Amino acid sequence: MITIEELKKEFNKLKDKPKFEKQLEFSSLLTEYLASKNIHPIIVGGLSVEIYTRDDYHTHDIDFVSEGWDLFNEVLLSLGFDKIQRVWYHKDFEIAVEVPSSQLEGSKEHVYELTLPSGRKIYVIGVEDIIIHRVEGVSFKNYPKEDEDYEWAYRMFYIHKDNIDMHYLIKKAKESNIFHLIEGWL
Repeated sequence: MITIEELKKEFNKLKDKPKFEKQLEFSSLLTEYLASKNIHPIIVGGLSVEIYTRDDYHTHDIDFVSEGWDLFNEVLLSLGFDKIQRVWYHKDFEIAVEVPSSQLEGSKEHVYELTLPSGRKIYVIGVEDIIIHRVEGVSFKNYPKEDEDYEWAYRMFYIHKDNIDMHYLIKKAKESNIFHLIEGWL
């Protein structure tokens, strides 16, 4: 269990780390602190894509799905973040955090628990669900297969195809009416 004072000390050590490492380590510190309050944030959005593409994709913020929005607010403000609408931003550390929802749009059974080199843990939306989300996001466009989000979804699929739950991916794609967009990958 990490206290708020320990969290502040560990956070300050991250200032000069590369962006991706800083985002991951900060996420793990926040996850460890919130776990002591029985809150388990899950990384979604761009940072999950960056994780699954092995730092090939780049994002500027950390999106979490989590309960405890008020606790996020309290902790982030105490760490020196500014609140700007729905986003907390730390100017000196160049870290932005958003909690767009308390409900995971996907399967909790497919969430990955990753242990970082520091020994701390993070939780990341399942690769199957982030692939579905990226393809859903472009499915309404005239040429969805030409969109970069479609390309990133395909890259995640290709990188992780040996570990993907294909039955689940196909089922979710059919439920979302996007199977025709990924059928060629199979």
